[in-house]
Amino acid sequence: MPRGRGLFFLSKRRRWLYKKLVRVMDRVDHGHLPMVIKEVHLFGGFLRNKDHPKDIDLLLIYDSDLTLKMYEAIGTKGDLHWRLWEMRRSPSHLRHALKQNAERSIDINICPSLEEYPRDLLFPMDPVLLIWTPESPDWRSALANYFEEHQLGSRPLLARVSPLGRSASRCRNPRISRGISLASSGRPARGAVGYEWT
Repeated sequence: MPRGRGLFFLSKRRRWLYKKLVRVMDRVDHGHLPMVIKEVHLFGGFLRNKDHPKDIDLLLIYDSDLTLKMYEAIGTKGDLHWRLWEMRRSPSHLRHALKQNAERSIDINICPSLEEYPRDLLFPMDPVLLIWTPESPDWRSALANYFEEHQLGSRPLLARVSPLGRSASRCRNPRISRGISLASSGRPARGAVGYEWT
């Protein structure tokens, strides 16, 4: 699978959530899930210009016909039937396969189509971004392109300098631009400009 560009967010919360998204999408890429996924959509606060989004909101669109075939069974008399109990539990099994210890920072929604899902929502799910299909599995590049096009100049989402080729310890430490006054703790004072993670 081709690995797209990585994203390096200015917000520590966004970086933490992005690592969780990487883990979930790696499991989707590898397959072997209790349902056949044909599309993955990302929506909610992570796509908006928020420094501290609450969670990652994912909508998984599954293929009804192929998922049904996964639970087909041939009886002793050669008759075709379905393992209905396992099929009914497949959505909860899918969430369990993609999440760790029922973590609340990842909200996984499962539906047979994108058109049916918003009917039960109290609030609109805009913006919505299709990040993965079996034919286009490079979700990292799709997400990177979206953020580069939609980030605001006043509150940028991504670091301007890519840390490729640097050590992991350098990537964790902030670099303060010249002319910034520091607080007594050594961190930039509130309202300081030019604070970026590299």
